[in-house]
Amino acid sequence: MEMDRSNASPLTRKPILALGELLVDLIPERTGMRMEDAGAVIKTASGSAGIFACAAALLGARSGFIGKVGRDSLSRMVMRTLEGQGVDLSCVTVSDQGQIGLAFLEYLPGGGRNYQYYRRNSVGSLLDAADLEEADIAGAYAVHFPGMLLELTPQMRGACERLVEIARSNGVLVSFDPNIRQELASGSDALRRLQWAMEQADVAAPTLWEGQFLTGETTVGNVLRALHGMGPRVVALTRDKDGAVISMDGQVAVAEGIDVEAVDPTGAGDTLAAALCVGLQEGMPLARLAAFCNSAGTLVITRRGAIGMALPARAQVEALAASDACRVTCLPLDGLP
Repeated sequence: MEMDRSNASPLTRKPILALGELLVDLIPERTGMRMEDAGAVIKTASGSAGIFACAAALLGARSGFIGKVGRDSLSRMVMRTLEGQGVDLSCVTVSDQGQIGLAFLEYLPGGGRNYQYYRRNSVGSLLDAADLEEADIAGAYAVHFPGMLLELTPQMRGACERLVEIARSNGVLVSFDPNIRQELASGSDALRRLQWAMEQADVAAPTLWEGQFLTGETTVGNVLRALHGMGPRVVALTRDKDGAVISMDGQVAVAEGIDVEAVDPTGAGDTLAAALCVGLQEGMPLARLAAFCNSAGTLVITRRGAIGMALPARAQVEALAASDACRVTCLPLDGLP
């Protein structure tokens, strides 16, 4: 796995590219507002891969997005938002095939969330393999995609498969976040596709539950060993309020949960996955990498929303990672039950 240990500026490093569907999130402005209630909402750019791309840019990488948008006004809003976050959009196709998808969000008592999507045949879901430019992907340091795309549309599945094919044939690191949506990923075919993606990945960032689902194992150590056995050299296992565990080359760094007020978990996993790719490209030692990733994901949950609202700047992440609140312990993977 190539790691850029130089002091080169982000402009001279190879880019980190994320492939996915951009969306517009509509977030309730009033606390306690339910989906069926009338009232004001906040309109913001979203989509798992879009959040990843913005987070990578804010953390100091040369970041780009691969996707498809329409000519509608909300597509233009999302494009302007990503551009403002420092994301390169030269790999985005502007199409007449439709409009950008919408996601309405409500916050449930006890800290949960509920999404209601209006995305059937959305323009972003119609990205296909023919839209990808091989030269752009071949020149990247890493490419990233979330697993829910494999069940979104046949076109998007083909785009993901082509992304992996180009990346692997050109020595480009493949990053994968299972991002399992149970309403989409049901049945044995969906499970096999997720397992295929894990087998192709160099870097994976599942939640503990996703790791358990994909491997059939239960303990953190056994899940990590099983995931490495599927293919990835680097695995970042997120554990919600209990922090994250990063495993690489037989060593693990256990980053404890950081005590903050959890406001909204939207984008925390995407941001941690972005921090992982950024840190790997910069050649961070394992303990520092774990602190960096855990801090990035933690800061996101302290505010509502994600892109343009909650994603942290590099200096914020570095400050938290260096503080006493961020505790990391390193040990051999074989010593982790």
